[in-house]
Amino acid sequence: MENMLSTNLFIVDDHQLVVDGLRSLLNNEENYTIVGCSNQPKEVMERLDELSVNILLTDINMPEMSGVELTRYVKKKHPHIKVLALSMFGERQVIKEMIDAGISGYILKNTGKQELLEALDKLAKGQTFFGEEVTRELMKSFRNNDEESHLTNREIEIIRLIECEHSNKKIADMLFISERTVETHRKNIFRKTCTQSIVGLLKYAYEHKII
Repeated sequence: MENMLSTNLFIVDDHQLVVDGLRSLLNNEENYTIVGCSNQPKEVMERLDELSVNILLTDINMPEMSGVELTRYVKKKHPHIKVLALSMFGERQVIKEMIDAGISGYILKNTGKQELLEALDKLAKGQTFFGEEVTRELMKSFRNNDEESHLTNREIEIIRLIECEHSNKKIADMLFISERTVETHRKNIFRKTCTQSIVGLLKYAYEHKII
């Protein structure tokens, strides 16, 4: 009997071996139900009209339609569907394009099962998830002296820790400051960048060439 509380997944990748691998990893996970798979992105657009899908796992580099194009379509026609991007590469420009298209998460295909499940769990709860290597690529060139946002060195340091999904308490412990101070820094960061979420912060960082 199907678990009524399961999250419905749809997988699209032009390599059948990848699709088979993901199915193998997820088939015995009772919290997730794979309701469809495809090697053709254009076919996915039709099938999403017929199926109840919560999360779409999509490759980025596909021959007939890119993951960016597919994500744009999905977010326009089915805004409730969360998109988890899967890629062999973590180039900042590609990540930026996928973020702009509307993804909720991005992980590399060389990730382990644990990180995949963590990503799916985050997206199922309405949160975002960027793999450790992806996050490192995004944040490694963060500039300390962005003239427009006027972010301080400490604020940039905290942004990096927030991006790693550390709690306020954890950040406070790591930086030897109070939790209330961390909360103040967070408010200032989002105020200065006019953002309200990690995805919004990443978009801002790209647009203003902070990363």
